[in-house]
Amino acid sequence: MKKNPVNGNSNNFSPSTEREAARNAVCLCTDRRMLIPALFVADAVKSHSRASNNSFDILIFAQPSEVTDVHKRWMEQRGIMLCENMDMSRQRGVGKFMKRLSPATLMKLSLAEHLAGRYDGILYLDCDLTIHDDISSIFSLNTAPYALAAVPSGRIWVHLSEKQRKGFEDHCQSLGMSKPYRFFNTGVLYIDVERWNSEKLGERALEFIRQNPDLCSLPDEHALNAILDGNIAELTSLWNAAPFPRWQKVKTGHNHAVIMHYMGLQKPWLRFAYGKPLLFPDLKAYRLYEDFLKDSPWPDWLNKQRRWHDFYMNVKGEIGRILRLLRLRGEWEEPSSGQRKAYDEAVRLYYEKTRFADVEQGIVVQENGKHRLKKKE
Repeated sequence: MKKNPVNGNSNNFSPSTEREAARNAVCLCTDRRMLIPALFVADAVKSHSRASNNSFDILIFAQPSEVTDVHKRWMEQRGIMLCENMDMSRQRGVGKFMKRLSPATLMKLSLAEHLAGRYDGILYLDCDLTIHDDISSIFSLNTAPYALAAVPSGRIWVHLSEKQRKGFEDHCQSLGMSKPYRFFNTGVLYIDVERWNSEKLGERALEFIRQNPDLCSLPDEHALNAILDGNIAELTSLWNAAPFPRWQKVKTGHNHAVIMHYMGLQKPWLRFAYGKPLLFPDLKAYRLYEDFLKDSPWPDWLNKQRRWHDFYMNVKGEIGRILRLLRLRGEWEEPSSGQRKAYDEAVRLYYEKTRFADVEQGIVVQENGKHRLKKKE
């Protein structure tokens, strides 16, 4: 099959109606505000997969007028495809979005339908990620009998309060999920296109959001968890790992995450944010952005993201943490040594007992309680 051209004048991707074997795509969905992070992630995926024999395309989805000619030329030079022709009429007016979210997040629900006939597997990625290894082995995953694979979340509550645990469980119950609540994060999804479309998951998720807007503060995530109720192929945290809390030592889980996900306020492109360490911060992700942008058409983008409010909230959070650490205000925030041991044991048991599809299919290896990507021969 001849690929659709990607060029400065017309780099809209239009899926072919022909079928091509083993065609896969990495997809990101964005608006103007998150376009640079989307380009950063796409470029990192490309860089880490250069030596891979697995063929996949990288597509960025945006609405018309969100992407400038400069962005288009940059994507063209790197073989990254732009799709501006997704029909968003069904998503219009659906859902309630908190300030840090955008309706662009609903695009992921229509990817499989839009790309049907061109691709067999889609790896959807959020824009607030950093990539640390070759993602191409995920395309050998068989999700059967499920339509998608994702990383579980909300499974271990030892170090959190009873109020937090109960709030999570009450919300899962209100979504119509059954115990044990098998919740998953939708920042990284591996989608079997044919199964997704045969089960009409995108259409059903949009309808759930339309009928239950107040339940869906994270519209796509809550809707997909509601309609699937844990019926997914579960992946190890290698594919969607949250940064470790400052008190946690890595004893189980993973040695080297393929994908790190900076959920919440602590985005990798922000030098200051509530909850980030102010003194001796971990700036690895921030440095990756610096390296990416220094020779790009947007060298001052990081500086434009800095706000005095973020610095103020960073300082406020650190002062509060120190006061709690000294037991001068509020309750003890960080876990005691006993709680840490209990947490470590809960994590160990979780990884020991959970059946992960990527481990069972030999994509990921488990050694000494930790997971790592299997090395290619």
